[in-house]
Amino acid sequence: MTFQIQFSSGLELGNFVVNSDLVHQAWCAIEQQRQINPNAEPSLYNKIQPENPIVIAFGTPLGSLQGQEGLVSSRDFTHFEFLCNKSNPVFCINEAAIKLFQSHYSDLLVLKNKLVSNCKSKSPSLIIITGQSVGGIVATLFTLWLLEDLDLSKSKRPLCITFGSPLVGDEHLQKCVLKFSTWKSCFLHIFSDQDHTPKIFMSQNTTGAYKPFGTFLLCSASGCACSENPEFILEQFVTTNSHSAQTQDPNLGFPYGQILEDLKRKALCNVFESIGGERDPLQTSIITQLLAIGVVPQSQKQISAENNHLIEMMKEHETRIAIEMKKFLIFDMKLNEMKVHMAFLERYKKEGRRRKTGYYDTYKNQWDQTDKKNEEHKKTLLNYWENSVSEVENMPPIERAQFRIRWLFAGTTYRRMVEPLHIAEYYKDGGQNYQTEEGKRPKHFILLEQWVKTVQGPKDIPSRRRTVDSILNKDSCFWAHVEEALISCNTLKDEESSSIERESSLQKLKEFEGYVLDSLKNCAVNPEIFLERSSFMQWWNKYQVIMGSYYSSSLTKLMKNGTYLQYSEGKLNL
Repeated sequence: MTFQIQFSSGLELGNFVVNSDLVHQAWCAIEQQRQINPNAEPSLYNKIQPENPIVIAFGTPLGSLQGQEGLVSSRDFTHFEFLCNKSNPVFCINEAAIKLFQSHYSDLLVLKNKLVSNCKSKSPSLIIITGQSVGGIVATLFTLWLLEDLDLSKSKRPLCITFGSPLVGDEHLQKCVLKFSTWKSCFLHIFSDQDHTPKIFMSQNTTGAYKPFGTFLLCSASGCACSENPEFILEQFVTTNSHSAQTQDPNLGFPYGQILEDLKRKALCNVFESIGGERDPLQTSIITQLLAIGVVPQSQKQISAENNHLIEMMKEHETRIAIEMKKFLIFDMKLNEMKVHMAFLERYKKEGRRRKTGYYDTYKNQWDQTDKKNEEHKKTLLNYWENSVSEVENMPPIERAQFRIRWLFAGTTYRRMVEPLHIAEYYKDGGQNYQTEEGKRPKHFILLEQWVKTVQGPKDIPSRRRTVDSILNKDSCFWAHVEEALISCNTLKDEESSSIERESSLQKLKEFEGYVLDSLKNCAVNPEIFLERSSFMQWWNKYQVIMGSYYSSSLTKLMKNGTYLQYSEGKLNL
């Protein structure tokens, strides 16, 4: 499918940012932080504004960063291991930044705990974390560390605003952060084309090693524009102002306050003249952004080959973003398509009850053509959820835990509806020990079960007053337990079984009794297990013969006197 993007919004976003009070508050906090101890070495951070919003300003400790371009592996420190994921198990961070972070670890931990407590309070404040130059690096690291303990579905997102901050880590750190779908929106990095400090790690030896993440506000004397395009941002870091004298002292800082005020005024009246003939709207908007940040001089009448390459790169990036957004729409559409297949299986489930066999045994026996048609619905659902779970598995654990409840709810319903059909096929073909390491339980069923437990916890138990006629078995492996119980019965009846095998089978059957009784107490199974031709009733008929008329237990009493029939009415007292 071809995507035709009509517009790039970088210029409008840039104008919006420079008119934001939050950006100006962040810069004022940095200036106040410098004024607290003007004659002493700056402290690492100060809580400039204790109320809403809370503003934490990180200072710029004395000492130049020039010559400290080295990167260290995340394996050498443990504070940020939560960022790792399956495809990026290790990343690198600037060595000077990590040493500074670790040397103030105790103070930063106290600050982190206070901010987390605030976010969990009934009236949480917005948190702004800011810093310039070296302070911006530490602000970025601290914000990442803070995000580890925040549930962004329940609390406000902290906002990290840096000014003239060098990049902090490599492409693997970039990829790790971008795996968190909401985290990149927590970072706004502001830099001027006249500020050399952000580029001090861009030596010939490390060009390309450092990679950006988040939103960047790129500023020049002409104007400003926002971009999240990492390739474009990196190119600006390397090339802009390359001819300037690189003697700027990062400890003195660059005057971003005046730049922001100038840009705020220009945002109201700046109009850029288009270069050359008519172009498509996307290309025109991109050129306007390049004019604003000084990449294309306003006096230039023709676009250079170098800038043409830049424009094409930005157009490709905008197209990729549009495709990613389209993916979310397609994801929802595909999920809705799966509901159609689930509806067919729900109707099939009702048909199994009419046959007095139940959903599970109707599919297992495959008596007619209807059963085979529903096999196609099962395969379609299985393929979709295997692929979906594989994608989610590659997310970091924190992001996975905060994954959309709607998706996880649909996955739970799917697991409880479809896994019994998979179990039916497995045991029909002579399988055993489905849930053990030797068994063949598909990985995506296991993961869906694990993930829903981390989100819902132990509260996912239906109320006893609720009708149980329509529920799916809470344990999607219920029928695997039934099949194993049938195998144990056959072992006890087999005269060639050893005494050890018989003793083990008898123990398993008693454990199965307890499992069934607990399921009934918690209203966690559908009443169709008691249909006369179901595998469960086949088990019961074999089991009572094996155990004899003198054997008595809570479950056997319930089955023998027929009180199990009251289960579907919610009147069964256990």
